[in-house]
Amino acid sequence: MDKNGVPHVLLIDDELSICTGVCGLLELDGFKADYALSADEGLHYIETNPTVDIVLLDVNLGRGLSGPELLPMIKERNRYVQVIMFTSHDRLEIGLICMKRGALDFMTKPFDQRAFYRIAATALEKKRVEQVKDLYIDMVIHDLKNPLQCVSGAVEVLQDTIENLSPIQKRLFETATSGVQRIQMMIGNILGVTTFEKGTLSARRTRFSLKPQVENALLFFSPLEIEYETDPETEITTDKDLFLRIICNIVANALRFSYPDKPVKVCFEKTENNQLLVSISNDGSFIPEEYRDAVFDKFFGTNRTASVIKGQNFGLGLTFSKMAIEALGGKIWIEGDKEIPRTIFKFTVKIGSDDLKPSENEEKDSK
Repeated sequence: MDKNGVPHVLLIDDELSICTGVCGLLELDGFKADYALSADEGLHYIETNPTVDIVLLDVNLGRGLSGPELLPMIKERNRYVQVIMFTSHDRLEIGLICMKRGALDFMTKPFDQRAFYRIAATALEKKRVEQVKDLYIDMVIHDLKNPLQCVSGAVEVLQDTIENLSPIQKRLFETATSGVQRIQMMIGNILGVTTFEKGTLSARRTRFSLKPQVENALLFFSPLEIEYETDPETEITTDKDLFLRIICNIVANALRFSYPDKPVKVCFEKTENNQLLVSISNDGSFIPEEYRDAVFDKFFGTNRTASVIKGQNFGLGLTFSKMAIEALGGKIWIEGDKEIPRTIFKFTVKIGSDDLKPSENEEKDSK
């Protein structure tokens, strides 16, 4: 909505007569209405006008991108905008395809004012709820950080003040520390996913040595085996924070579903196309091929199909990891062996130039 609270509608259609007619009707009824005659023009308008509430999107846009192809690009630029498909074909399958890609609803030509107003009321309420939900999540998550830091600090101080800890006391402190770390990881994943969805998080590339950073990040994960099929002293150029968080998330997930006596294996390999291939495998679980894409969906844990994989709930860690890997120019996929059973998560990230060598700064530090 604009600063006066007037709902803002954008019509994207390649027929000028339809655009002027529909926008004229909407403006008579109190909407702010504009139109774009092509996909490129529509995307530019959305990028420069963040107040757009509803996009009425034609399925067939003539030359260039079609409506269904344009739809996810619109949602990437403004996740809160509500898209209503506008088509001359009264075909349910077209509407369902578009709704799977993020459309709220669809309506058929010629333009039906009553049908639009009904859908528009739902669209405006849905946008408001999504914005309030994200605001609430941000407030709650940020408010959790301070008391959690107090708990973490208190446990650390208490542990340092007690001499000659008994085995039971050591185990209790380890359990408390592990619990705090898991909550911190969960908070980071929630913030990461919401930030990626808002489009406000971008990768920041830095140069660092692989082995010391990885082993420091995985210090508290056990049992674990780390293998390097590339020079472990090699340095790579990528977003260090995102890269290490990805590894920690996938390793933590693997440990949850691994046999107690079987270590999770982490392997690093440099590929020919200047990417780093990371493989993380565990024995004790298997994900059927038809569900391997679904585990990266943030709603998968509440989906009934999760029960097919022995009730596994993968949380937001894998959702965050997929988003972060794609931001680093890589991809993630799952392999496995049903007989063992075994699950292998593999992902690639771009790691900078080909002339990789140990970090000069880290060489100085070691001296």
